[in-house]
Amino acid sequence: MKAILLMGLIIFTGLARGDSGTIPAFRLESSDIALHRLAQPGTPFDKVGRRFAILGDESGSFEAWAYPLKLFRNARLTFFVGNSTRGIPASQIVRYIDVSPAVTTLTFTYQSFTVKAHYIVPIKEPGGLVLLEVDASVPLKIVVGFVPVLQPMWPAGLGGQYAYWNQQLRAYVISESSGNNHALFGSPAGTGISYTPAHMLSDYPNEFVIDIPDPDPVRGKYIPIIMAGGRGERDSITAVYQRLARNVEAYYQQARAHYRHLRQQTMKVQTPVSEINLAFEWAKIAYDNLVVDNPDLGTGLVAGLGASGSSGRPGFGWFFGGDAYINALSLNSLNAYSTVRDALAFTRKWQREDGKMAHELTQAAAYVDWWKDYHYGYIHGDTTPYYIVAMWDYVRMSGDVAFLRQSWESIVRAYRWCLQTDANKDGLMDNRKAGLGATEYGAFTGVETDIYLGAIWVQATRAMAALARIMEDQQWARTASADFQRARKAFDRKFWDPSHQMYSFAFNARGERVTEVTPWCAVGLMWELGQPERSLQSLEKIATAELTTDWGVRSLSIHSKFYQPLNYNYGAVWPFLTSWVTTAQFKHHQLLQGFATLMSTVRHTFDHQLGAITEVFSGSLNVWPQEAVAHQGFSTAGVVLPFVRGLLGLEGDAIQHRVQFMPHFPPDWREVHIRDYRVGESRWNFHYFRRDDRIELQVTVENGVGYRLDFAPALAYDAPIEQVRVNGQSVAYQEQISAYLKHPEMSLPIQGEQLTVVIQFQPSLEFLPVTYPSRTGEANRGLKVVSLRYRDQGYDLLVEGLAGERYGLPLQNAQRIKKVRGARLQNDQLQIEFPEGAPGEFKRLQVRIELQAAP
Repeated sequence: MKAILLMGLIIFTGLARGDSGTIPAFRLESSDIALHRLAQPGTPFDKVGRRFAILGDESGSFEAWAYPLKLFRNARLTFFVGNSTRGIPASQIVRYIDVSPAVTTLTFTYQSFTVKAHYIVPIKEPGGLVLLEVDASVPLKIVVGFVPVLQPMWPAGLGGQYAYWNQQLRAYVISESSGNNHALFGSPAGTGISYTPAHMLSDYPNEFVIDIPDPDPVRGKYIPIIMAGGRGERDSITAVYQRLARNVEAYYQQARAHYRHLRQQTMKVQTPVSEINLAFEWAKIAYDNLVVDNPDLGTGLVAGLGASGSSGRPGFGWFFGGDAYINALSLNSLNAYSTVRDALAFTRKWQREDGKMAHELTQAAAYVDWWKDYHYGYIHGDTTPYYIVAMWDYVRMSGDVAFLRQSWESIVRAYRWCLQTDANKDGLMDNRKAGLGATEYGAFTGVETDIYLGAIWVQATRAMAALARIMEDQQWARTASADFQRARKAFDRKFWDPSHQMYSFAFNARGERVTEVTPWCAVGLMWELGQPERSLQSLEKIATAELTTDWGVRSLSIHSKFYQPLNYNYGAVWPFLTSWVTTAQFKHHQLLQGFATLMSTVRHTFDHQLGAITEVFSGSLNVWPQEAVAHQGFSTAGVVLPFVRGLLGLEGDAIQHRVQFMPHFPPDWREVHIRDYRVGESRWNFHYFRRDDRIELQVTVENGVGYRLDFAPALAYDAPIEQVRVNGQSVAYQEQISAYLKHPEMSLPIQGEQLTVVIQFQPSLEFLPVTYPSRTGEANRGLKVVSLRYRDQGYDLLVEGLAGERYGLPLQNAQRIKKVRGARLQNDQLQIEFPEGAPGEFKRLQVRIELQAAP
C-alpha cells in the first residue's frame, strides 16, 4: 500500500513539473592514474575536499559531512521504470566503479537503462555534487532517499532538527531550532515527495523524485544533485547551494586542476613496477584528502576518513597530533611541504601550557569545552617528542628556518616537558609519567618505558640538538647533544634482550624486560639508533613468519599467549607498523625483505577502498576488521616512507646542503626515473640506468650549486668495482659493506646543472626479491627470506615456507654458483622444498650457496 501511494505521488509530481533541471554534459577527463573494477557493494569510497566529504560505499549509498556537521546519512537511489510501482534499488544493479582524483563514477545498469552517477566535491566549498548521466529506452523515475541528521561530530550534539522541501530551491532544507546550523539537499530536476511533518524526523527516509518521462531530452546532459551545509546564517548556506548549481563544470575543473597541480608540485617516480608507481601517486591524493579547513578551528590534518553510519565520527576524522607527525615524515618525503607546515602550525595552537602536545581534538570543539570536559586530549606520551622529530624533519628538508624561529619557543617548551617525564633518571621518557605509547590498553600498558616511546625520545634529542644549532642556541645544542648520547646508550642497554637476540618491547619499573616478540623496535631501527649487528638480528627476527605475513607485519608474535589476530594492539597487521619495519629493513640494506614488505602494503591501495589504504588488517587472514577505517593516513605512510627513504634511498638536508641517494633497487631493474625532488630551493632529477656490468646515473639540478650529492647504489657483496667516473673523470669512492650488499659510496660536489656518474663492475651472483600477491581472505603462504649473509666465498640463506611446499627464489648471474646445499639450482632459480608438517605450519631451511672464484 505504501509503495502504491508513493508512486501516485511520484506520477503526480512528474506530470506537474515542466522544466528539465539539467545542464549540458561536459567531458570528464580520463586520468592517467584512474582505477577501475567491478563494483563491490559494501566496499567504501569517498570524495573529499577541504570542507566537505561524501563518504559512501560502492552500492551508491553515502553520507555527507560539511565539517564539522554530519548533514545526512543513507542517501540512496531507487529507479522506477515506466509506470512500475516496484522500485529497483541502485545497490542491486551497480556494475562498475571508476575512480579518478577529481571524480568517482558508479555505473548502474538495467535491461532498459544505464545511469552513471559522478561524485564530485569542490576543493574549498562546504558542498558536493552528484551528476546523473542517464541513457534509457523507457520513461524513468529516480527517487533519492536520505535520512536527515544535522549533528556535529561527537561528543557535541544538537536538538530540534527539522526538514522540509523548499520548492523554490528544489531542495530539502534541514535545520535546527537555534537557527545556527543548516543543510540543503536537492536537485533542480527534483520534487519533494515526503509527507512527514517537518518537525517530525521519521525513521523513514526523506525523498525527492527526478522524473524523466521522455529519456531523449536528457541524453547528452547531466542531472545535478546538490548538497551544502554548515554553521552560520541560512542565507550563506543557500548561497553555497546556488553557486554549486550555477557552476558545476567550473567546480569540476577546479578540482581537476587542484590534483594536477598537487601531482606536478610533488616528486614523481617511474619504476619498472606499475603497482608501485600507481600507489605512490594515489598516496598523494589520499593524504591531500585528509587536509581539513575547519571553519571554527583552522586548517590541519585529520587522521583518517570513513562512513560513520549511525555514529558520530567519520572514521578518524579528528585532528590527531601523533598521526600528523607520523604522516609529516611521508609528506616531507614526497615534498608536500606546505601541507606539513600547516599541520605543524595547527597542532602548535593546542599545545598545553606545560609544553605537552595534544593527542586528539574533535572537529566539533567549537560546540563543547573539549579540553575541560573530556580527558582524551593529552593522553598520549609519544605525541610531544614526535612533534620535535617532525619539526626537524620539515625544517631540514624544506629549509624553512623562518618557521623554525616562529616555533622555537613552542619546541623548547615541548622539550622541557619531555625531560620532566624521566622520573627514574635513566635518560628515557617514562610511560607512567608521559602517557600512552605503543599500546592503549591491555597487558602491555603497565610498563616503565616501551621501545616506541623510547625510540621517539632518542630521535627527539637528536632533532633538538640539530634545531638548536640552526637557531644558534648553544646552550640547548649542548644540552640536547648530551641528552642524545645518554638516551641512545640507555636505549641499547635497557631494550636489548640477549635471550631473544632482539630489541625488546619494553621494561618495567624493576628493569625487567617484556620479552614478547613484537616489531615495535623497528621505529628506532629506522633511525639507526641500535647497534648494527643487534639491529640486523632484530630485523631478521621480524622477517620470520612469526611476525611477517604476505600482507604486512603483525603487531605481536603468533606464539604469544596474548595474540589475537583481530585485536588492535595484540596481533593485528598495521600498515603503519609495517612502514617502520620496511624502512628499517632498507636502512639496514635488507633489499629482499624490504621489497617484499613494501609490496605487501602497496597492494592494499587496490584491495579495499580504491586509492586509499585501510587502517588495520587481521593477523591470520588478509582481510580487514569490519570496524576498520578504510582511508587512514598513517597506513598511506606504509607506501611513501619506505619507498622514498628506503627503496629509493632519498633524503635531503637543505640546511647542510646535502642530498643522499642510496637506492636499493632490485638487480633486474633497468631504469628508474625520479623527477622534481625538492630540497630547500633546489630541484633534482635522477635518471638511473643499469646494464649487466654498468650503472649510469644522470642528474640534472636547479639551484643546486653548493650542494653535495652522496650517491651509493646497491651491488652484490662480492662484485668487484672496476671504475667510477663522474663527467668522464675518475673519482674516489668508499665501499660500504652490509650483510649481502655492497654500496660504492661517493660524495660529489654540485658545481653546475648536470652530472653523470658511471660505475663499472664485474657481475656476480645476485638475488631477486620475490613477492606473493595475497588475495583478500587468504592466509599467510609466501616464502620468507629471514636472513642472507655473505661468508667465505658464498652465501648463507635462511628461509621459511609452508610445510610441504616448494618455492622458487630467482637469481641473476647464477653461472657464478659452484655448489648449493639445502636447495636445488634449476636454470636461474633456487628451488627450495620444505619438509612435511601440519597444515599452515611454517618450516625453516638453511641453504648454503658456494661461489666459484672470481675471474
